[in-house]
Amino acid sequence: MRRTKEEALETRKAILKVALDCFSKRGYALTTFNDIARRIHLTKGAVFWHFKTKEDLLAELIEREHAIYTPLEGVERAETLEEIREAFVAWARAIEGHTELKQFMLFMMSRVEWNEALTRLLARKLEGQIVRDPLAKLLERLRRFKEEGAIDSPLSADQIATLMGSVFFGTLREAWLYKHPVDVAETIRAGLDFIVQGIRSK
Repeated sequence: MRRTKEEALETRKAILKVALDCFSKRGYALTTFNDIARRIHLTKGAVFWHFKTKEDLLAELIEREHAIYTPLEGVERAETLEEIREAFVAWARAIEGHTELKQFMLFMMSRVEWNEALTRLLARKLEGQIVRDPLAKLLERLRRFKEEGAIDSPLSADQIATLMGSVFFGTLREAWLYKHPVDVAETIRAGLDFIVQGIRSK
């Protein structure tokens, strides 16, 4: 019995790994359980035994990747704008240093056909704890900094968070999808520093 459970767990892990690869190459919408089953030499029924729907598979894939590295961990503890900047830089370095995490991020940014129904469904499956605006903690911090006077800018906290997110995700997308030969983390640091210098209280 124990061996059977271990084998089932290994099969589940293999399905998730192959699914990420298929999703990354074909896109989430176009990938079928048949595609995944063929790649792993299983029947479609065997994949269904582990995951009842494609959304269940995607939800577990998100949980697994977030367990590897929590996006923007450290932002909620940031006491300065520079610490926020460094949290983004650390996030970029963590992704770059982990092949599967990098593949997952590229897939989430460019190969999922996000719509309200899919987002709502995943939020229910993940109890709203993982599928959320990744910049929510950043926004909380920026609002606090504005209230405390650490930020002196006509821009709202929402606008600043959007700019910071654009520097981060835009740099990843340009560098990784379009193969621009730049140091991703250092480019993100420079872009965020440009924003920080423009909004900090003098």
